[in-house]
Amino acid sequence: MQTELRDALGALEDLSEEIDDWEIEHDDCFYKDADEELAVRVGDVRERLIGCGSDAIAPIEACLDDLNPYVRTIVTGALGVLGSPGAIEPLIDVLEKHHEELCEYASEVLKDIGTPAITPLINRITDRLDNPAVDEYGEAIDIIFALGTLSGIEDPRSYDFMVELLDRFDCEGFEWELAHLCGCFCDQHNPDIIPRLAAISEGFGDANSPRMVINEADDAIRCLEVDRVLRSEDWRIYGCCFVCKDYNRRSETCKVRGEHEPFDHFCMECEPAREFECNVCILKRLLDSQDEGDVSGCNIDNMPPVPVDLAYRLNQEELSGRFRITTDYDKSGLIVISDGCIELNFKFDTTSDLDVLKEFLEGVGDYFSGGIRFDVCSEELFDGLHHDVVAESGKLIRGNCGDTIAVYEGDQFELELVLDGDTIDRLIPVIDTQRFLLRCNSYKRMDKFEGRQDKLASVISKLREPYKSEERSDGSDGSEEESAAQKSPCDHEFELLKTHKKYTVYRCTKCGETKKEFN
Repeated sequence: MQTELRDALGALEDLSEEIDDWEIEHDDCFYKDADEELAVRVGDVRERLIGCGSDAIAPIEACLDDLNPYVRTIVTGALGVLGSPGAIEPLIDVLEKHHEELCEYASEVLKDIGTPAITPLINRITDRLDNPAVDEYGEAIDIIFALGTLSGIEDPRSYDFMVELLDRFDCEGFEWELAHLCGCFCDQHNPDIIPRLAAISEGFGDANSPRMVINEADDAIRCLEVDRVLRSEDWRIYGCCFVCKDYNRRSETCKVRGEHEPFDHFCMECEPAREFECNVCILKRLLDSQDEGDVSGCNIDNMPPVPVDLAYRLNQEELSGRFRITTDYDKSGLIVISDGCIELNFKFDTTSDLDVLKEFLEGVGDYFSGGIRFDVCSEELFDGLHHDVVAESGKLIRGNCGDTIAVYEGDQFELELVLDGDTIDRLIPVIDTQRFLLRCNSYKRMDKFEGRQDKLASVISKLREPYKSEERSDGSDGSEEESAAQKSPCDHEFELLKTHKKYTVYRCTKCGETKKEFN
């Protein structure tokens, strides 16, 4: 072990001198991306020192002052991994340097050290606020990285100190610090701060106030509300693999089944670890797509259907059929149960609407009518004897056997749709998913999201154009293979895309062409 330690320290000293020479030659601070080979060697030496265990702590500490600043920071991080309490203060010093890469590295190491770093961080932040100082460049030393690091260590002491800082920063002249602090509360995952953040956002609501405070406070509230949903015991998700905790996004495999799953696949078993990252997801589909502007796949406001078999009574006649649970979102949200002819809609605007609906379906109360609407294609049911029913009010009642019954009582006919236990078990995750989506940024601001999506598709298309021009050196509009593919007709294989009370839409799985068939 002593030989390995001696060799590692020797390699460390040589590497430090090489990086010194690099900085002199380039008249700049060394960054990881500046010289990949040197950066890899720094990482290798760090791992070798860590591999030597606690025996390496004293020798490393003895040579720190002689090392290049970049190497010193990386090696100090190794001390933190080895459990040396002497690593904490030097790493906090790095948080105040003008070297973003090293600041981020030191921050991550301190977060990994965890609770032993809390008191030193609090003391340093307090000292900088009480006794402002300047660095070697004459610029004021700020607390941004130190505060961000502290917030990343989830602990009551971190949270309580951050709450105290809210009182200190909630005044004129500290808007930047207040905005940053509001955003930092996301990492504490404590929803108790939501009322305070809401009050701050409201207090900065006039036209002359800086928007950054409002934006950070509102975003933190949204993140904390998502946290609260994810941590609730009654949470069940119907969502996509991209946000699932049991999904490996690098290999695109489900960790539960060990099988490949597309990242935008939806299933009833997904358990989210985060909110829907729609911008990242859209960008991935755009970059992976061979077609300009193709963002087909997930449509967050139109979830894949959930099939259910339902019994229903039409003018006391007992019937049954295959229905589908779907969702839609425009100015209001909709959860739809439909067989293409009979359509039961649950309209919602807020999470409270969904909470009340869910509570009723789980057995609270005997009557529910909020947002219940029926659409019925009477022409198909009664051979045109009655007018269609469009957006007519209905209600939910508790049946004699404990089932939930959706009831429409009109002048022309009466309809009862029986939602049995199996249907409710499938409906609850759909409701939960809509509750979750209402807390996600993309869903709450759908118009802006779709606008960004279209703009992003346009940018990607322009970036691809030079490469397409190089490929078309013969002056044609595309390769011969592409031209042939465009000219040859597609052997369509249509699959069901969407049903409506008047028609059904199908989409070709090969070329994407759609067709509409009227019922």
